[in-house]
Amino acid sequence: MARDAKSFDLYTQVLAMRGYSVLQVNYRGSTGRGREFKERLLDDWGGAEQGDVATAAEAVIAERDWLDDERVVVFGGSYGGYSAYWQSVQYPDLYDASVAWIGISDLGDMYENTMPHFRTELMEKYLGTPDENPELYEERSPVTHVENVDSPLLVVHGVNDRRVPVSQARIVREALEGAGYEEGEDGDFEYEELGEEGHASSDQAQKLRLFRLLDDFLDRRVGRA
Repeated sequence: MARDAKSFDLYTQVLAMRGYSVLQVNYRGSTGRGREFKERLLDDWGGAEQGDVATAAEAVIAERDWLDDERVVVFGGSYGGYSAYWQSVQYPDLYDASVAWIGISDLGDMYENTMPHFRTELMEKYLGTPDENPELYEERSPVTHVENVDSPLLVVHGVNDRRVPVSQARIVREALEGAGYEEGEDGDFEYEELGEEGHASSDQAQKLRLFRLLDDFLDRRVGRA
């Protein structure tokens, strides 16, 4: 895990430039506050740290009257994409839209198909194996609770992602359709697979493509002040 700091962040800057306020949460499990704080995520992936995200959002909305509590969106990539999925299914009343970019949705599939070092150095460290903890893997997979989605969801994933395989996005799409959700610009969710892109991209044209997708979705779904 890592942490957000008071330094330049491209994604934050793009959102701020487009008129959105941005909250970055250093939830338990993040670096920078010592070993004990970082290890609070052990055996609790998708647990209390996701509560930290929701609690932080609720706090700033309550404390800052210039924020619009009817235009709250969760957005993240990679583990942040996992958080976006998780927030949308565990705290659906809090958000008016969600954007999961290269996110983890099914922990069992992730374990089977991710890169070997990611499996051993992260998943086994924080969750054990699916054989050891099958109930935890199922319970903490956002796709298990997909029927809770209650606001527009944008799923974006690169087809060449080796760390978080595109199967993670396809599983969500299939589950949403199976639960009766409709895909499309006016539907319950939107889905985009990005060709030629892996786990994020350093290519400027590909970054711009993502930002345009994000900006278009937010503009249509929640609008700018």
